[in-house]
Parts: sequence; C-alpha cells; structure tokens
Amino acid sequence: MLNFSVKKMDFLNPLSKVQTIVDKKSTMAIINNVLIYTNETYLFIEATDLEVSYRNKIPCSVTEQGAMTINARKLYEIVKEFPSEDINFKEEENSWLKIGSAKKAEYRIGGLPPDDFPKFREINSENFIKLKTSTIKEMIEKTLFSASFDNSKFSLASIYLEEEIKEEGTQIRMVSSDGHRLALMEKIISEKGLKIESSVIIPRKGAQEIKKLIEGYETLIFGIDDKFCFVICGDNYLVIRLIDGKFPDYHSIIPEEENRYFIFDRIEVFGALKRISIFSSDTTFRGVKINIEQNLMKIESLYKDIGEAMEIIDINYRGEPFNIAINGKYLMDALSVMESDKIKFIVNNTKSPCILKGENDVGFLGAIMPMNFVRQ
Repeated sequence: MLNFSVKKMDFLNPLSKVQTIVDKKSTMAIINNVLIYTNETYLFIEATDLEVSYRNKIPCSVTEQGAMTINARKLYEIVKEFPSEDINFKEEENSWLKIGSAKKAEYRIGGLPPDDFPKFREINSENFIKLKTSTIKEMIEKTLFSASFDNSKFSLASIYLEEEIKEEGTQIRMVSSDGHRLALMEKIISEKGLKIESSVIIPRKGAQEIKKLIEGYETLIFGIDDKFCFVICGDNYLVIRLIDGKFPDYHSIIPEEENRYFIFDRIEVFGALKRISIFSSDTTFRGVKINIEQNLMKIESLYKDIGEAMEIIDINYRGEPFNIAINGKYLMDALSVMESDKIKFIVNNTKSPCILKGENDVGFLGAIMPMNFVRQ
C-alpha cells in the first residue's frame, strides 16, 4: 500500500497546475481526483478532464509502492497549508490516506481506488519540434483572446494551427475567431516541421494550459500525435485532445488591399476606450462610434442611456472623412496584446473587417467586424 515522504514545495507545484484541469462539475467523481502513484524513487501525479491530461513526477522517499486517487482540490489545500516541509503519506484501509509529519500534524482523507482512473495517453514523439517557450507563449497570447467563450461552438472556442514549409524555414500559424473578430499570429522557425497533414484545432482550455505549463521554462517539446497534441517541459507532460471539426476559411475574411488606413498611438487610444467604457453596463459589448477626419480621431460612446463620453485624439490621416461603429472591447483586447507604439488601422469600407497591424508585432494581424448600424 502507498507509503512515501515528499518535500512540501516539490509536491505543491504540480498540484497547483492540475487545479484548472480537473473537471469539478463532472458527475464522474474519479476525474475530480488526482491520481498519485510511486515507483522506487519517484512520485507520479496525473489529472484529466478527458480532454486535457497532465502528468508529472517528483523525487520522493518511497517506503512502499502503491497508487490511489484523492480529491484534487482538498489535497492541494492540505499540502499548501501543511505546517512542515517534509510530509508523509500513508494509505490505510478502504482507500483512506493519512497525511502527517511526525507528531506535529495529522490528517485523514478518503480517496478512491485507481482502477477506474482514465489511462494516460502515452506519447509518440516522432512528430515533434523543440521550440523556445517565448515563441509559443507569444503566439497563444496574441490569438487566445479572440477565441469564442461559447464551448458549444467547438471550432470557434479554439485556436487553429497550421504550418507551411518555406525556403527560410517552417512557418507556423495560429488563428482564432469568435465570428465577430479574428486574430492571426505566425512565425518562421528554423526547426523541422510537425508534418501536420493539413491543420489541427486546439481547444481553448488546452491552449490555456499550455501557456500556464511553459511558464518559467526556456524550451519545450511540442508535437502532434494522431488526434492529440502534446507538450513536454522538464518533467511536465500535457496531452490535449484536438477538436474534430472544421475551422472557418479565415483567408476570405482578411482584405487583400489597404485602400484606406490611419495611424494612431496605441496607449492613447486604449486609455480613451477604457474611460469611455465606463458608460457601458455590458462588459462584453461596448459599442463606440469613431469619426475620422484629417489627422483627428473622435471616439464617443454609442449607447447613451446612462451617460455619454467623447475624446479626440491626434492621428496620422489625410483622406476623406468617414465614421464607423465597432465594439470598443474588441479593440481594447487586440491593443492589449500588441507591443507597437503606433498602430496601423485599416478601414477599406464600413462593411469589411477593420485590420490592426504594428511594426513591432511582426506576424500579427487583428481583425474586427464593424457594426451594421450607428446609433446616435
């Protein structure tokens, strides 16, 4: 039966990582739990919601090998607040786990046998690449914000991933869209490609877990294996079930021409939008009307039921005056992930998507659909 001792901080780190993976709403009690088991020298930790699976191993002192599952949240809270650095875990009858440190503290918590815990998918590492974590982190950060929060729209609550072999290397591209906006980020890497047959779709939650997992590491292993993608950072393993669906044709959304555009200061416009949004009671829809004249941009609140606001900003524009209406929150979300001081905002007409680009945001493109009406 399971009996081992482990350092508190060694155990706490992987336990913290699984908290957002376990499915707390599931009627399957077993996947509310974390699986812990040992070999001669290591403690292994696994968690899954059947779509995203995680495994890690940490050094420990093993008295007796074994395996059991314990509620992930309760185990994390106990270890986090435990008064000693060294913690002993001993399995008792009927899948109870005694947690203690000499005579200072002792806890008992009920668990479940490991037999019904979903098996961790072993990884075929043939189709993989080694990347800088900064590359994947930037690509996810600059696309995840525009993925849909509606999980019933599987292909939109996701990040689309494709690759293209070029003379200078392999171009990897991530795209996301909730149907009202779009974000695209691409980079050229010198490493070999993933040999993706066409493309893959990574669910939003999986992308979030990748971003969290790679924090603090310089490199990662990233790969595709059948209908799964996997990430390895040190002793952390993450396996994500890919979405079986079709992503919209994003090429048809992005205008090929740049007939009309203006340049504005990112920080200045973001600040104005943030202040104007005070007059919006809807946190997801903050309509603004934008009037463009020669070298001037006037932003005003679209809905004026509880108040109104207007700000004028200097821009670089010498064309004919025009106006558009867009969701100010969408524009703020895009500006918040960009790094350029000056933003190029392309508005060919009032029906085509508004495009955002920046010199310091190489490979990034944001698109926002304008609203179909302007309310005075």
